[in-house]
Amino acid sequence: MACLVASAGVCVLLLAAISRLRIPFPTYAAVAVAATLGVAVVAALVLIAASERHAESIAGMLTSSALLAAIPTLWLGLILQGSRYYLGGISIDQSFRTQILARFAATPGLGDMNYVDLPSFYPAAWFWVGGRLAELAGIPAWAFYKPWAILTLAVAGWAALTSWRLVVSTARAVLVATVTVVVGLGVSSTEPYAWLLVAPMPAVAVILWRAVRAEEHQRRVVALVGSGVFLGVAAMTYSLHAGFFGVFVVLAACVPTRGRALGHLPPRLGRAAVVIGIGLVLALVVWTPYLLAVLSGAPTRNYAQRYLPSDGAFWSLPMLQPSSLGALCLVGLLGIVLGWTSHARLARPLGALCLLVLAWYALTVPLLLVGQTSLAFRLAPVAELVLACAGALTATEVLRVLRSRLPNLKALAGILAVVVLAACAQGAISPDSDVVTEAYSDPYPTGPAALGGLDRSRIDSWTPQLVATVHDLTSRPSDELVVLGGPTQFFVSEPFHGFQQSTPHYSNPLAQYEARNDAIRSWAGARDADDLVRQLDTAPWPTPEVFVLLRLPDGSGTTRIVEDAFPATPNVAFSEATFPARLFDSPAFQVRDVGPYLVAVRR
Repeated sequence: MACLVASAGVCVLLLAAISRLRIPFPTYAAVAVAATLGVAVVAALVLIAASERHAESIAGMLTSSALLAAIPTLWLGLILQGSRYYLGGISIDQSFRTQILARFAATPGLGDMNYVDLPSFYPAAWFWVGGRLAELAGIPAWAFYKPWAILTLAVAGWAALTSWRLVVSTARAVLVATVTVVVGLGVSSTEPYAWLLVAPMPAVAVILWRAVRAEEHQRRVVALVGSGVFLGVAAMTYSLHAGFFGVFVVLAACVPTRGRALGHLPPRLGRAAVVIGIGLVLALVVWTPYLLAVLSGAPTRNYAQRYLPSDGAFWSLPMLQPSSLGALCLVGLLGIVLGWTSHARLARPLGALCLLVLAWYALTVPLLLVGQTSLAFRLAPVAELVLACAGALTATEVLRVLRSRLPNLKALAGILAVVVLAACAQGAISPDSDVVTEAYSDPYPTGPAALGGLDRSRIDSWTPQLVATVHDLTSRPSDELVVLGGPTQFFVSEPFHGFQQSTPHYSNPLAQYEARNDAIRSWAGARDADDLVRQLDTAPWPTPEVFVLLRLPDGSGTTRIVEDAFPATPNVAFSEATFPARLFDSPAFQVRDVGPYLVAVRR
């Protein structure tokens, strides 16, 4: 617990110090500072890992935890110093992540991020905790996302260190945890809640493997319960990783052991059932409302798996990358292959975890026949981390064997470790990348972007005026209003509910996405205002009290309709629904122009 506090404390203190800086954007000054400090931190961690006695001391553990937290905090904190947004700003996937955090900042209930009166489908744990903390701190959720994400990455280093200490010596655990933090900075910084699960997953997989297969009788119950808790937390946080690890639990029980009869299979399956049972019970903490809605007979359709980007079509082979990280992964692959045949205790569980990722990629092909994918690209960080950790462990084992023959090899290996890890960290996030640029260029819900000034050519810069207009035209609180249209900033500035989600792949399976699109088209085609009101009053869902439409020259308003186009790339198609001005020319509506928008509110 003291190490966890050290990790979180260092992250918070560093972010507070960085926030006082005034670094312009774009600039490489922040990168230069982050690179220099990053090399120093990595060197300190390698020095700690070089001494088992130092690493195992209380001071060594506290120092290691603090330094592991400093790596992502320095890199992300300095690169994003001038923006209140996190990587990605409020664009693409970051739009729904910010929206769900804002929803749980507005309410402790497990409601959907967008739709009113629907239970949450997206696993809520990380967002719920973050939303509650944002509310407690009095910070807008859209601004709290950045420190919450960085703090999560900082704590993930502690989680990796703690898990690996149960598998290998403390000195090796420090080294592998350092590798974990560096890898995570590059492959999963945009999904911090996912990395919180991936970072300790290789070590947890080893612990589970030994417990299920009874390779270690001591502490078997503790290992099984701990693995079950990990699975349950995964189910509450990231359902794909929970499903993946659940399959690994079964795989750990079923992989045969040479020289043993099949009689060992039933007890192994029994232990695996204990792990899965604990995970399912914990999963109910966040999934119960949604499951009750499904069991009540509500129709569902899930679009989340109807997505196949290029990195999901090509298999993840990080060991072939022409980089320092690729070389480390190649060493890891060699270590796993050689260790598998020599019965090394780490090679088989780590190898099985890698093979399962590849099997997940292969699963996409049969799933395409039923209009789905396996979303295997989301598991690529697992394979990369496993191979990198295996590479670090293989290198330390080679060093142990050769050190008696080459006395100076340890110093050389330490220098090489610092160079490789520092190179990996420096190549993790580029200040020129789109996700960094979006953090500075996307307008805040308060109007201006991080770079200052108002770019009125961007339609998403009108959020403050839209919110003020809606409040001026209605006396109802924002969390009781359903809105059609409007920019993402509108829905994170205050807890408005959207009638329709921005894309089907973020929508709740209970929402009847296609039927809602048809309803919008029908409303736009109404004969007059009375017909529109009648259709709104007879719809099967809570219908919009507020319309935020882009105004056309003839006074009509339009809203975008997004439809699933899988397996095409991109996987969505766009069209427009145009509401003629006559549909709001009635005492039933109050209408006002706000910049490029037409705002119509039902009386």
